[in-house]
Amino acid sequence: MFYLAVVIFLFLSLVVVIYARGYKYSFDDNRFVRTGAVRLDVNTGANVYFNDKFVGTTSFLGNSFSRGGLLPGQYSVRISKENYTTWQKKVFVQEGFLTEFTKIIILPENEDERGKLITEIEDLLYPSSSPSSSISPSLTPKVKISASPTPTPETREPFYIKSKKLYSNANQTEPEVISDNVLGFVLSPNESKLFWWNSNNEIWVLWLKDSGYQPYHKKGDKELITRFSTKVKQAAWFKGEDHVVVDSLGYKIVETDTRGGINIIKL
Repeated sequence: MFYLAVVIFLFLSLVVVIYARGYKYSFDDNRFVRTGAVRLDVNTGANVYFNDKFVGTTSFLGNSFSRGGLLPGQYSVRISKENYTTWQKKVFVQEGFLTEFTKIIILPENEDERGKLITEIEDLLYPSSSPSSSISPSLTPKVKISASPTPTPETREPFYIKSKKLYSNANQTEPEVISDNVLGFVLSPNESKLFWWNSNNEIWVLWLKDSGYQPYHKKGDKELITRFSTKVKQAAWFKGEDHVVVDSLGYKIVETDTRGGINIIKL
């Protein structure tokens, strides 16, 4: 009995140490695997669900939620709040890694708040038609819709459109073509990203600087965010540089993080 107790103690101690170091036993793989973690930052307090199971709420301070000890694999993650839109994605957890979604936005659906939101969006999309706009001038999108003449060396713009081609003058002796069939573009407030829309109703993003948070991108990365079935009339950055608001058969707010699918809020 004594020796049996010693063996059981050593075995349990080993299990405790393994779990303490971030390992769990995977019955699918029949081995101990290192676990991963997920962190979510939301713009408001909300409920969090993993695989349709309630797992907690975002904290009062910072509206963040973290969950560790997750076996590697894919999880269906959903964030919801009464009278608010819902955010959901397929989140892939990797061994020993923290997967972060730090720019999550859910928006109120009640009539009063929705009316204020629509007014804010119209000020962003069409600032010239709203002289009394309360939006800061620094947030006014820099949009180029019509073709621009070739800039002179003294007045070289960093980006411009000519004959539906989007050009860049950044550190180039000759303008570089970024994309074709472009109808308009907008530079982000801190000039770290550029997005444009084209005649195929596509939204593209170009990273002008290395990103410092997930999803990580290097300067020069280019990604197709989404494609609409109807014409894009106008677009602008929304609440920073991780969401785009689009006028395409109604206003739509699109996140630029394409991991696990994108969330589009329709107004």
